[in-house]
Amino acid sequence: MAVSLSPSPDISPRARLIEAAAEIFGTYNLEGATTRQLAQQAGVNQAAIPYYFGGKEGLYLATMEHFFTVHTPRIQVLVAEIESRLSSERVTQTEALDLLKELLERLLEILLRQQTNRSFGRIIIREQMQPTKAFDLIYDRVIRHVHETISALLAVILDREPTDRLVILRAQMVVGQVLIFLSGRETIRRRLNLTGYSEAEFAEIKAALAEQLDLFRRKRGGRR
Repeated sequence: MAVSLSPSPDISPRARLIEAAAEIFGTYNLEGATTRQLAQQAGVNQAAIPYYFGGKEGLYLATMEHFFTVHTPRIQVLVAEIESRLSSERVTQTEALDLLKELLERLLEILLRQQTNRSFGRIIIREQMQPTKAFDLIYDRVIRHVHETISALLAVILDREPTDRLVILRAQMVVGQVLIFLSGRETIRRRLNLTGYSEAEFAEIKAALAEQLDLFRRKRGGRR
């Protein structure tokens, strides 16, 4: 059954399709979604999909492109700031850990705070398991830069090189600590009787994540 959120009738048919596609693709994925579902959710004629996008796959790619254009600048700006600091000054372990916490909190906000963003998060998780042509776009626009920045921060914290295989593996594990609250949302909702990440619940998640990251410093002792 399609989700109930509907795009505004005041925007163009093309924009309405992109807005609706996030929910449909997030629920049914690229293969499972039908052009009929997409058109119905957007409130447009089914012929609008090939007219504007050349077909369902074109709409899928356009939807991902729209998400990156609208929703990821905040994370991209922070990544650029961190990269600049790492390249221009000596960052201590404590500073690197604080930057890592800030970066992961920003990821949490982007992926969990809005229904549309959660739909994109589900798409990204599916693309990891069953990549389509869109994964190149996802990887090049966001994932690679975020992953490399997390690796660079962990390299400072762990006193290793950013290209060290262990550092990259740790970076993947750290990213997983964010994504699990999206892919495992129903489990934690039932375990803790959550309402769906209220302000207080979101604050709890951020605090737990920060405490988990502090384990890196305790384990290393290391530079302050």
